[in-house]
Amino acid sequence: MNGIGLCAIFSRQGDWAFDYALNLARHYKCKLNIFHFLESPYMLRRDVVFVDAEKTETAPVTPELIAKKDKELRESFEDRLGDYVEVGFRLCEGNDEWELRKCFKKGDYEILVIGYNAKHAAFGGTTTIEEFGAKFKGPLVLIGPDQADSYYLNGEAEKRVAELLIPEGKWKPIGS
Repeated sequence: MNGIGLCAIFSRQGDWAFDYALNLARHYKCKLNIFHFLESPYMLRRDVVFVDAEKTETAPVTPELIAKKDKELRESFEDRLGDYVEVGFRLCEGNDEWELRKCFKKGDYEILVIGYNAKHAAFGGTTTIEEFGAKFKGPLVLIGPDQADSYYLNGEAEKRVAELLIPEGKWKPIGS
């Protein structure tokens, strides 16, 4: 396994996804690549993003803002990573779907893990999390929405379920 991708979502389900992704990375002694997307109030424009969790304040994207958000991202995971140092952080400003696909094709990760906040939740501004997962060309694991040990796999992940350290009977196909 050459790497695990984690789409960082700051929620209970995101925490579960982080724990699972870190466990996989430790098990396979590979890099954990953490992706976080700055959210924009606009569908096509990415030059203005939300800067607060409540999504009430916006700011233009500047090098200073990127540096600040990158630092916040790293600090938010620092304690939970413990002594694990094979970690990469990527603060993304672009389209979630496109960025994740591009990084998968480049080989930044082999399996993508995402917290499953709610069924039919919007993802990337143009689709739902289930639609994204079903179309994603690599193995994808959704964690949640109700329990930390609830796993939803796309078709590619189903083919590699033995490698995913998921107890038998604990996973379902995405969309079920």
